[in-house]
Amino acid sequence: MKALLLHPATSIPLRRIQEVIGLAALAIAAPLALTAQAPTSGAQKTDGSIPHAPATAETNDSAEIAQKLTNPLAAMISVPLQNWFDFNLGPGKDGFRYTMEAQPVYPMQISKAWNLLSRTTIPVAYQQNVVGQTTQVGLSGTTEALLLSPVHTKSIIWGAGPVFLIPTGTNGLLSTREFGIGPTAVVLKHKGRTNAGLLASHVWSVAGGASHPYVSQTYAQPFFAYTTAKAWTFAATSCDTYNWAAGRWTAILNPIRVSKLVKLGPQRLSVGGALRCTLASPQYQPKGLRS
Repeated sequence: MKALLLHPATSIPLRRIQEVIGLAALAIAAPLALTAQAPTSGAQKTDGSIPHAPATAETNDSAEIAQKLTNPLAAMISVPLQNWFDFNLGPGKDGFRYTMEAQPVYPMQISKAWNLLSRTTIPVAYQQNVVGQTTQVGLSGTTEALLLSPVHTKSIIWGAGPVFLIPTGTNGLLSTREFGIGPTAVVLKHKGRTNAGLLASHVWSVAGGASHPYVSQTYAQPFFAYTTAKAWTFAATSCDTYNWAAGRWTAILNPIRVSKLVKLGPQRLSVGGALRCTLASPQYQPKGLRS
């Protein structure tokens, strides 16, 4: 999934345009490399080749995989990449930031009744003129969630476990440099071609440097997704964060996300885009509709 975040009224110097073009190429190419991986269907012949399945069977298989990608607790290996651009940052409103998040998901069946899912978020950021006339590039803090979920469920699917904030940041202006821990949970309702639910977590600092602020942060992500028989997915989400230490909300609405599951060799890849609207954010952060 890629999301290009751009303020239409922004005036961008030629040098900035050249930087944006280079990063845009990365944003477009990255999902084609690692967006999602799922096993292919169909039995293997004795000579090692895979028989050609009927078109309807392959379509149904693609639609099923596309719908599983909208389920945070699906027992399927995937590596989503999210990319976005932010403009009008910093006191002078001339700051720029590009962020790419790799979010590998790895499920493990630890017993006949339970799955354990590892969900990792690894952000890489480049920003310019956000803090004075300076540039920073590198890793931000990594989060690791471990979710225990029952194997056999009906229409209500749930999972819960711990979440860890790991201080992998390579620059103090891109990371809290705090180690944190807290609870996380997912609950969703599956019916037909739709998935609707909520992912939530809270993290507290348990170790870190005195020069960096204490972390006490709640995150909530309600979501709704509908997948068609042709493996198109239409979704809406909201990413809401409350910083208890600073008393500040950040609320980002994705009113529409569209993606399509495509086949690239033996793998299935999901590519798409989204509109984002920042409803509330801290000072010097972007607000308004972006795409």
